[in-house]
Amino acid sequence: MNESTSTKYWIFAAILIVGVGLDQWTKWYAQERLATSRPGEVVHHLELEVSEADQGETLREFLTDELAWNDGETIDRIAKFHVRAPTGEPIGPDEPVEPGETLTVLNRSVTVIEGYWDFEYTVNPGAAFGLLADSNSPYRTPFFVVVSLLALAIILYILRGVRSRQRLLITALSFIGTGAVGNFVDRVRFGHVIDFVVWKLGDEFRWPTFNVADAFITVGVGLMLLEILRDVWSNAEDTPPNR
Repeated sequence: MNESTSTKYWIFAAILIVGVGLDQWTKWYAQERLATSRPGEVVHHLELEVSEADQGETLREFLTDELAWNDGETIDRIAKFHVRAPTGEPIGPDEPVEPGETLTVLNRSVTVIEGYWDFEYTVNPGAAFGLLADSNSPYRTPFFVVVSLLALAIILYILRGVRSRQRLLITALSFIGTGAVGNFVDRVRFGHVIDFVVWKLGDEFRWPTFNVADAFITVGVGLMLLEILRDVWSNAEDTPPNR
């Protein structure tokens, strides 16, 4: 393998490592800082430990420090309805918290852009954007694991025939491979994929919840289409007109 040929594999490996790392870090954040309680769909709670530095604070004050991405109105709502003491009992917004105790937050999402972009924890046992998520087949997870490995093998096979100067196509394949590996890691670890990015237009339209790996796949497919269109236009310009 000469230096020119190896360049595309270095590009692929670099994007894969950085991309999968970013994907897994954001999913870790979703696990550690978001909470959703929808019985029958997903139940994931947020555990917050009260430290000595929080001595004398009320629940509202404690949550304001801990959940800095939420505004005051959201903090009040979480404090009133979605927090449980270690005993499992509700705790009021103005009640003091005690160092050493662990409080359970039942629901917590984050608004990035009001009406357009939220972070909200959910799980997806299906494919990207919820495809086949409602299937109850015991073969669903093994199926998606095999599909992910097959997709990665196909991507590497295609990459083998790509010329090093085709940087756009190399990047596209790297993005798609990164997304496939990111979601593959989730399926092996949890049996499902963690999704948390919500794009919407008010209450009228809500795009299926997705994650960073899904975004990599989507961008990669878009770049691949651009490469195909560029080749078509280039070939059309090189073809002499009929006389």
